[in-house]
Amino acid sequence: MDNPISFTQQIKEELTNLPFNETKDRSVLSAFIRSSGSVVISHNQTKLVLKTENNKVAKYIYVLLKTIFPMAELSFSYRCMMQFYKSTQYLININTNVEDILSSLKIDFLDSKIPYDLTDKELKIKGYLEGLFLYNGTCSNPKSSNYHLEMYTSDEAFTDAILKLIHKIKDLEFDFKTIKRRSNYIVYLKKSDQISDFLAYLEANDCCLLFENVRVNRDFANVSNRLINMDTYNLKKTLKISNEQIEDIKQIDKSLGLKNISNEKLRELCYLRLENKDLTYKELAALLSKKLNKEVSKSNVNHLFIKIKDMAKGYRHEY
Repeated sequence: MDNPISFTQQIKEELTNLPFNETKDRSVLSAFIRSSGSVVISHNQTKLVLKTENNKVAKYIYVLLKTIFPMAELSFSYRCMMQFYKSTQYLININTNVEDILSSLKIDFLDSKIPYDLTDKELKIKGYLEGLFLYNGTCSNPKSSNYHLEMYTSDEAFTDAILKLIHKIKDLEFDFKTIKRRSNYIVYLKKSDQISDFLAYLEANDCCLLFENVRVNRDFANVSNRLINMDTYNLKKTLKISNEQIEDIKQIDKSLGLKNISNEKLRELCYLRLENKDLTYKELAALLSKKLNKEVSKSNVNHLFIKIKDMAKGYRHEY
């Protein structure tokens, strides 16, 4: 049986199915090549090698290159990685026209700046961030309670440039943070609503809906659990106070006799509490109002129980 793909893979595969748009896709290529590419010079030939561990991303980038730069000679290769876990790394080899492609996409591996010409419009910004995410973006499974989306670079100045680019996005604000992890610089989001907004911004709409559905269901379950816990706590608190009140009422009955209490409200409340151990003040007020045929408030019930406690203290003092 095939292993289910990760949520990150789902996002990337959805992005690879977006319709072709040369204006945006030039920015996608620029970011992807800037992040994943390396120049190899062999036998007086300059070659550009791009790498990814996602075969669909590799095919997508290959198609974009072939569409936008039809004169370039491209080839595929792969290699098995045997480090902490076994994986396959897919390589896209640009065998010709390397300088033309780098120049057209404004790529300089020695410069940390993000090219203005490829990010001067909202669509281009979106494309550049898509290219970054396709290469090194990850997003935690929404079923996990640890929400996390990140992209990384090995260049601190380039990371700062990415943050500035994100701040140029109109109508949306993303609270991306940065942290250094070993030799890489991480740009990440932790807020679930912003992760959802970022997925929608990249137009990974199906993954955004999946993320939202799981998040909403979890939040609903958490609220339900909190309400149940609060109800349980309130019931325990009510029963504890009720038991103390019943002990006070029994003391008054023993010392004076409940029928001898002259205050009608006080007398009837004593009887009601003995008969209804788990009722709240609000519920007791409603019963007392009905019994006496006049309005009795929750606050009034509270004051009556204070009187009951004082009476019981007085009688206990006698003994």
